[in-house]
Amino acid sequence: MASSSLRTVEEIFKDYNARRSALVRALTYDVDDFYSQCDPDKENLCLYGHPNEAWEVALPAEEVPSELPEPALGINFARDGMNKKDWLSLVAVHSDCWLLSVAFYFGARLNRNERKRLFSMMNDLPTVFEVVTGQKPVKDKPTVESGSKSRNSTKRSIDGQPRSNPKLAE
Repeated sequence: MASSSLRTVEEIFKDYNARRSALVRALTYDVDDFYSQCDPDKENLCLYGHPNEAWEVALPAEEVPSELPEPALGINFARDGMNKKDWLSLVAVHSDCWLLSVAFYFGARLNRNERKRLFSMMNDLPTVFEVVTGQKPVKDKPTVESGSKSRNSTKRSIDGQPRSNPKLAE
């Protein structure tokens, strides 16, 4: 299906689901093939999921701007510098971001309720990250502090160290 013909929530979701399936397969079932294609000695590579459920490791599109949002660039460079499982998790997170951006690129002309319905349908599926890491989505449980900030929470500086609050010192 040509990208310009995606008009309805159902068509966009079908495209999202097919691309997601391709990425899940690349990062799980075809993981050894995927890993070997991500040679750090090659140029900036991206992982693409296609609407026909095929996946591909390739250079980014040459035309700027490209027809669709581009996936994370240079996934191959971190491959040998990280634990394999961590690297696959990182690629999975970036893949989830790309899938959302493509779906909402197609959904730009949808109205508010249609976008909500599309996101709800997408959200009913586990993320690529959840599949790759074996995590199951945790049911949302309200926490004691939900919606309100703790009064005595410590502010942290950029380096993560506690920052003193002059008003509290007085």
